[in-house]
Amino acid sequence: MLTDALLLEGWDDFLVDQAFTLFHCYDEVTCIPEGWLCDGEPDCPDASDETPDRWLENYYGPQSETQCPLNHIQCIGTRKCIHFNKLCNGAIDCEDGFDEGVHCRELLSACHELRCRYGCVMTRNGTFCFCADGFEVGEDGTSCRDHDECAVYGACSQTCLNTYGSYRCSCTEGYILQNDRTSCTAKQDPGDSPPALLIVRSDHIATTRLNGSNLQTLRLLDKYGSLSLDYYYQEEDVCWLLSSDSTGRLRCAKMKNLNGFTMEKDIKTVQSLQNVEHMTIDWLTGNFYFVDRVSDRIFVCNRVGDTCVTIIDLDLTNPKGIAVDPLMGMLFFTDYGNVAKVERCHMDGTNRTRLVDYKTEQPTAVALDLVKKLVYWADSYLDYIEVVDYNGKNRHAIIQRSQVSYIHGLAVFENYLYATHSDPSIGNTMDIFKIHRFNTTEPRTLTSLGSSRGAIRVYHRLTQPKVRSHACETDLYGKPGGCSHICLLSGSYKSRTCRCRTGFSMGSDGQYCKKPKNDLFLFYGKGRPGVIRGLDMNVKSSDEHMVPIEDLVNPRAIDYHTESGQIYFADTTSFLIGRQKIDGNSRETVLKDDLDNVEGISVDWIGNNLYWTNDGYRKTISVARLERASQTRKTLLEGDMSHPRAIVVDPLNSWMYWTDWEEDEVNDSIGRIEKAWMDGSNRRIFVTSNMLWPNGLTLDHGTSTMYWCDAYYDHIEKIHLNGTGRQVSGAGVQGQNCLK
Repeated sequence: MLTDALLLEGWDDFLVDQAFTLFHCYDEVTCIPEGWLCDGEPDCPDASDETPDRWLENYYGPQSETQCPLNHIQCIGTRKCIHFNKLCNGAIDCEDGFDEGVHCRELLSACHELRCRYGCVMTRNGTFCFCADGFEVGEDGTSCRDHDECAVYGACSQTCLNTYGSYRCSCTEGYILQNDRTSCTAKQDPGDSPPALLIVRSDHIATTRLNGSNLQTLRLLDKYGSLSLDYYYQEEDVCWLLSSDSTGRLRCAKMKNLNGFTMEKDIKTVQSLQNVEHMTIDWLTGNFYFVDRVSDRIFVCNRVGDTCVTIIDLDLTNPKGIAVDPLMGMLFFTDYGNVAKVERCHMDGTNRTRLVDYKTEQPTAVALDLVKKLVYWADSYLDYIEVVDYNGKNRHAIIQRSQVSYIHGLAVFENYLYATHSDPSIGNTMDIFKIHRFNTTEPRTLTSLGSSRGAIRVYHRLTQPKVRSHACETDLYGKPGGCSHICLLSGSYKSRTCRCRTGFSMGSDGQYCKKPKNDLFLFYGKGRPGVIRGLDMNVKSSDEHMVPIEDLVNPRAIDYHTESGQIYFADTTSFLIGRQKIDGNSRETVLKDDLDNVEGISVDWIGNNLYWTNDGYRKTISVARLERASQTRKTLLEGDMSHPRAIVVDPLNSWMYWTDWEEDEVNDSIGRIEKAWMDGSNRRIFVTSNMLWPNGLTLDHGTSTMYWCDAYYDHIEKIHLNGTGRQVSGAGVQGQNCLK
């Protein structure tokens, strides 16, 4: 990995001993193992281990950065390349005479012995065969075969056709082949807006021509600002995120011919956008795709925002960039969590595939070449931009140097990459620059926009190709793709998947969403990010049974009131007890004062009371009415407890049970489960001995059995409510919190 490269500073003695195994990068700071040379992957910060003249260094010493064409060789210390035919031809073509010398006479017999089919190259360190232009040496080292120029990155900017001994470039519809016979530029039809850059930063949205001229502010933003935007060319919509708000907002406006915004409106999504930094629009369906950096998930919402579904939330620990290709029905994203990677999946979240998962550290922005099926991404830690095809093959470094550090936004159009760059070491000024992606030169700065990060898009109709029809077209009943809730393209614009909004399940026809007949579902809470979710226990489906309770910090205790359909929860770090209906409505705080560490809650569904434990400065067990809780709260028990944790009530028999932790890991007889009548009287020990950290109490009323887990011993136990039949029923349960 690149992180294994050695920095010269502080490694002097080591390098003296190991110099024979290391390559000294041209940055004069980094050394890498010689085995990494010419392996197709740049390991030096300046990519000096992958330049085409690497093999020449073994013969002639360091070369310049010039890349010579096929059948050419570079003159030492210059940027001049000469054809193999000019070696040993009796005329000096390199200034230092490197192409001529006594070796031309001494190696003549060696060339004859090679029996090359076309020609022989004599260098000062040996001989080898070469072929006519357009051909390459075969596997036997002497014969010639057609050279596939189309396999060379950048041979054509769009479509390439290999021919015998040559190749031919062409352009897709809407583009014109230029005089160099390799480049394609967009054709401007009457009425077309000229291609432009859309840029968003913390305080405004701006536009500029592709050369950086005619910079104009389209809209000033409020104090929250934005870090992401996209557009829907066919509908003349531009949308941006205001995600630093306490809730996060998606706002859209009409824009015609880059003449400013009209008809602004908020798109109210049923899922929170608070922690979303990046989004993109599927321009065929109008669906919005979002990356949530805190919840570590990717989710999609329909055009009006009333249906949102999570499509990826596993093996995702720090997602960043996102891009879609609706024609292929594919979504691409970057993630620099435990394993930094660039991935691809269908736009419904299926068929997930890693494209890159090595020699990358912090992949951030991502952009697509829809014609050549290429994925470009920036790595903000290793300071490079690279490219790989849709299948994860033909990886190639575009540029690697400090000028491309801290890239936040990336876009592709014609022969160029456009990027937003901000370097905090020099005041965090955001620069817009462009890079020729096939003939890499120094990045050209187009304009600077002051301090801030920002996103960038190339605004032109050809960046969002249309199709005659797609699988999510609205049917006669107004349903996209015949789906009752949301239609997602999958693997092609001709294929789709229907998904249901939270609280519904998919019917057998794969299109119609319905309320589950069975009310049995599992709900659970987790931290980092804090959220409570519900899953149908009887259906193998990714659909969620309840609208998630989001924007929590550390939900430590949960319970459910069946009659009202409400989930009660204690968010310990936020010092509150709240509730929300399973349909996402009626979110409210029930109690907030004098709650310094609520570890357990339990709903009395007969008396409509709420019980909870508090393991703070005061060790208490309290009760309050479900309604008007703050006016009716009462402390039932206080003291004579070390760490009161879980609590469960049995209103059928008028008992309540709670666990008490001990911190002494030597004496395993001091953890206990206690019980008392539900008014706090008649307190007694119910279970003790061979337990230390009991938690997660729950009752099976049908069998009069209590279950709990011991977070110290990592097992689940059970006992009958009459105190008999104690036994371990499950082992290997890890973690300090077992929730119902």
